[in-house]
Amino acid sequence: DVAQKATEGFKTQYDRAEKALEDANRLLYLSVAQSLEAKAETMDDKELAGLLSMQGYLFHTKYDGKKYDPYVFRGLYSALTKLSGLNYNAIKVPGGLKNKMFALAVSGTSSTFYTTGNDGFIIKGDYAKLSSESESIGSNPFPNRVLALSKDEEYLINGSDSSFIQIYNLTTKAKPVIVTGHKGFVNDIKFLPDQTGFISASSDKTLRLTNHKTGQSKLLVSVPYNLKSIDISADGKLLVGASLTGDLILVDLSNKNAVTVLAHESPNRILSVAFHPTKPLIAYGTELLNEKGIPFKGTVKLYDLVFQKQVKELGGHKAGVSDIKFSPDGLLLASAGLDKRMHMWVVDHEEDLPILMDNNNGQVWDMAFSAGSDFLLTSCNNGEIRVWPTNPSMLAEQVCPKLPRNMTEEEWKIYVANGISYENTCASLLIKDF
Repeated sequence: DVAQKATEGFKTQYDRAEKALEDANRLLYLSVAQSLEAKAETMDDKELAGLLSMQGYLFHTKYDGKKYDPYVFRGLYSALTKLSGLNYNAIKVPGGLKNKMFALAVSGTSSTFYTTGNDGFIIKGDYAKLSSESESIGSNPFPNRVLALSKDEEYLINGSDSSFIQIYNLTTKAKPVIVTGHKGFVNDIKFLPDQTGFISASSDKTLRLTNHKTGQSKLLVSVPYNLKSIDISADGKLLVGASLTGDLILVDLSNKNAVTVLAHESPNRILSVAFHPTKPLIAYGTELLNEKGIPFKGTVKLYDLVFQKQVKELGGHKAGVSDIKFSPDGLLLASAGLDKRMHMWVVDHEEDLPILMDNNNGQVWDMAFSAGSDFLLTSCNNGEIRVWPTNPSMLAEQVCPKLPRNMTEEEWKIYVANGISYENTCASLLIKDF
C-alpha cells in the first residue's frame, strides 16, 4: 500500500511537470509566432515576408492562440500588401480621386454594397469581387451624406446636403420618392428593427419617422442638440444620439421622452455612436480639441446603460472618430478615424492591443460589417472603398497561392529558430534549391 501510494504520488508529480512543460512549450511557440509576424512586417523581401507571416500564423493556430491577434493580423496583412500591392483590397469607385465617399450601406444577404459621396452619385458594388458598377443608381448635383438599406433590401434611403430625403425602390427602379419635413441637412438615418420605417436626424434638431413604403413622414421629437449620429437598440425601444456639443442623448421611442445621459464631453465633440446588438452597452467616438479649439486626437468610449456611466476609454486615434460599429455577432468593435486609421477591438478584451488598419488612402468617413461579421468595409477619400477580412484565417488563405517557394533550411535557422524542427510552411510548394 505504501509503495502504491508513493507510485501514485510520483505519477501526479509527473503529470504536473508534463503539463507545465506543455504550457511552457505553447507559450514559446506563441512568442515565436509574434516574433515572426513582427519580422514579416519589417521585411523588404516580399517572399520572405509572406513565408514568415504564414509560419507565424501556423504556430499561432496550432498552439491555440487568440482568434483575433493584432500581431498575426498585421503580419499577414502587411505581407499581402507586399505580395499584391498596397491597393489589393481597394475598390475604386467612378468619380475620380477627388470624390469623398461619405456613406456606405452593405447587404445582409449578399456581397452587395452601396456607396455615395461628395459628387452626388449613388454607386452599387460587390465587395467579394472588389468591383463597382459604372452606372449609378441615382445622382444629385450636390453631396450626399448618408445611406440606409432596408432589411428586405428593396429600399435605399439617401440623405444629402439638402433638407429632403430620397427613397429609392431598388426593385422597381422608379424615380426616387422625395420626403420633406426637415429644415436642415440630414445627418443620419436608421431603420427601425421591425422595418416599419426609418428615423432621420437633422441639423434642425429634430427626429422624424418616415414610412419608407408610402413616403409619409411625421415629427417624432424635437431635441436640444444637433445630432451628428444616431443608432437604435436591437429591440427598437431606445434611440441614442450624439451631438457635436459633446452630449449623448437617449430617446424612449414608446413615449418620445428624451434624456441627456452624458453632458461632460464639451468642448470635445461626439461624432459617432452605436448600440451593442445584445448587451446594454453604447460605444461612442469623440474628437478632442486643444486649448485653441483645434482637433488633435480621438477616443472610443463605452457607456454602460445599466450602471449609467462610462466604463472604458480606448485611445489610439490621432483625429476624430468619424464612425463606430459593433459587428453583427457582437464580438468586435471597430472605429474609423479622420486620421486614415481604423481600429478593431475584441469586445470583452478591449484591454488588448487593437487590430490596426492604416493604409487607407485618405480619411475614413463610414464603415459597415458584412452580415456574417467576416468583412469590414470602409468608405474613404479618393473615391475608394476598402475591404478588410476580420478573421486572420481569411488573410492566411491568400498568402501561399502568391508564393513561389518555401523557406530554405538556412532561412529557417536564421528567421524562425535553430532549435525548432524545420517544416514546409506551404505544403503545396517545394523547397527551391539555391
